[in-house]
Amino acid sequence: MPSKKIHIDIIKDNFEALCHLSSPDPSNHTNWSTTIIFYMALHYIHAYLSEKNEHPTSHTVLEKIEFYPKLKPLYQKYRHLKDDSEDARYRGKKLSVYDMRIGVLKWFSDIQDEICSILNIPQGNKYNNYDLFPLN
Repeated sequence: MPSKKIHIDIIKDNFEALCHLSSPDPSNHTNWSTTIIFYMALHYIHAYLSEKNEHPTSHTVLEKIEFYPKLKPLYQKYRHLKDDSEDARYRGKKLSVYDMRIGVLKWFSDIQDEICSILNIPQGNKYNNYDLFPLN
């Protein structure tokens, strides 16, 4: 099963793909950007769970979140990301850059901050996705 390090490496790979999609115009591929950001959040949660020797499939992560007091406050944020990702993947929904910033990016940032704090991941290893989606 993947270790915390593997999940952190996957987050880095996802961020690199996000950088590619958001350049030069971040509004072009917000559907795929939303999906990538969701998977980045998913892997942060998996990194936490791997430290507990839990390795759920992506379809069971929501149930696992509720069993861990440190993750429970992230439930709604993760749920919003999951829903927006499914809307993007299956219904072709594209968010505006503004909507990305007030929803998807905020939820991701909150999840990232909490998991990095719990796992003692240094501030310098976090991803500032806001820089990729500036308001023009």
